[in-house]
Amino acid sequence: MENTKNGELHLKANEKREYPRQSMAVSVRYKLLTPEEAEKAMARHFDPDKMMQDYSQGESSDVSKNGLSMYVNEEIRLKSLMAVTMYLSVPGISCNCKALAEVVRRESNTEGGFYAYKVGLRFVKIIHHNLKNYTYLNLNDLLNIKEQGFEGQAGR
Repeated sequence: MENTKNGELHLKANEKREYPRQSMAVSVRYKLLTPEEAEKAMARHFDPDKMMQDYSQGESSDVSKNGLSMYVNEEIRLKSLMAVTMYLSVPGISCNCKALAEVVRRESNTEGGFYAYKVGLRFVKIIHHNLKNYTYLNLNDLLNIKEQGFEGQAGR
């Protein structure tokens, strides 16, 4: 795992993906959904606050507009749906994000550390976000920060 402080943003060099990943180590609360819960969540009957009363905790490795890579201590099946909650913060901007995500990658954590597995999640839908102070940005803007010009965005 990269050597980052909690919540610290590290821009990856030479990122060429359509949705660039931003290295970010933040605490992530998650809950694996039962088939019944997943069906309700997909049909818009989803109360993330009620559901997240019983949750597990992991740590993000990186975040993008399209998904999240995180470390967990349980083996999670591919194609599982989960509710995730995380607090993202970069200088001058903060965002409380709740999302519905699908597990698209799972591997053993070979990097060492506290967590046994690393999973890749694809956001199915962003349930909620609230930005403080800098309301001109939305979650997509926050996760699409480019290395050049970043300093100017936070001070607008």
